Amino acid sequence: MNKWPSSPTDDKRIKQVVDQLVNGFFPDAGDYFEPIYDSLLTQNDEYFVLRDFAAYAEAHEQVEDSYRDPARWWRMSAVNIAHSGYFASDRTVAEYAAEIWGISPSM
Repeated sequence: MNKWPSSPTDDKRIKQVVDQLVNGFFPDAGDYFEPIYDSLLTQNDEYFVLRDFAAYAEAHEQVEDSYRDPARWWRMSAVNIAHSGYFASDRTVAEYAAEIWGISPSM
């Protein structure tokens, strides 16, 4: 099932914000926001910024609902930490250095 509107601007929230980029809502901006407007509406929104908005907003509402229930939030946080596994940015950089770039740190 396709959740996307036929046009991203069918969503009133998106339409209002996008229109404000070019309708004088920001009086000192002049045509500063026109490239953003064009990239979203006339150049196909290649990064799906607008198309993903409804799903993003829905996910954010779910997060808010979870946060309003402290016991649920803490339980979810603990489970997330427990499932995160071993990760450290230093280890990741060291692995890239050794395995990808074939270099080792100099000290």
